[in-house]
Amino acid sequence: MTYNIRHGKGLDNKTNLRRIAAEIAKAKVDVAALQEVDRHFSRSGFQDQAAILANLLGMHVSFSPSINFGWLQYGNVILSKRPPESKQVDYLPGIRERRSALCVKLLAGAANATVDVLNTHLGVQEIERLMQLPHLRDRMDRLETPAIVLGDFNMEADDESMAKLMNGWRKLKLPRKQTTTYHKGGEIDHIFVNMPLRKAKIWVQHSLASDHHPVIAELMW
Repeated sequence: MTYNIRHGKGLDNKTNLRRIAAEIAKAKVDVAALQEVDRHFSRSGFQDQAAILANLLGMHVSFSPSINFGWLQYGNVILSKRPPESKQVDYLPGIRERRSALCVKLLAGAANATVDVLNTHLGVQEIERLMQLPHLRDRMDRLETPAIVLGDFNMEADDESMAKLMNGWRKLKLPRKQTTTYHKGGEIDHIFVNMPLRKAKIWVQHSLASDHHPVIAELMW
């Protein structure tokens, strides 16, 4: 799953982290890549949202603080049923705010093979994304196979800049054109893989718990 949770703020403008946890639990995912997660901000009740979600769901948590003011942090999270074998954070340049790419290595399947999972959230402005994409592509090139890259890219699949990410990678396509976010419209939350797949299914789980919908894929390779 990739899911921009907007610090748990729903379309009713109320912040409710339990609704976010319920959306993740509903999907029964092994891995959830979340964006816009708060730690200790007043707007979200000074909570450590990463730790709370991990506790509510019984999952392991990895966090990358894109914005870091001491104990006030905001960034990306990967929740996983299995503990990560390793974790790496790469920072991406920004104008309005710094962004990050969080990568964990996880055991997958009965054979305990490893898979790299990278979660990112690119800038809102095109000029920011043009700065960030070369850094992200370099990080993707260093991932082993199999690997999954997912997150909020703030651009649609047919954006010219998206082509910079496509060489050697496959974007999982929704069965029909759908929006993954309310306010901006369009499909801006994506999942990429770098391995041949025996099975791939992807869908949007419609929700009012954030201004984005969770996007979920079931993969077999």
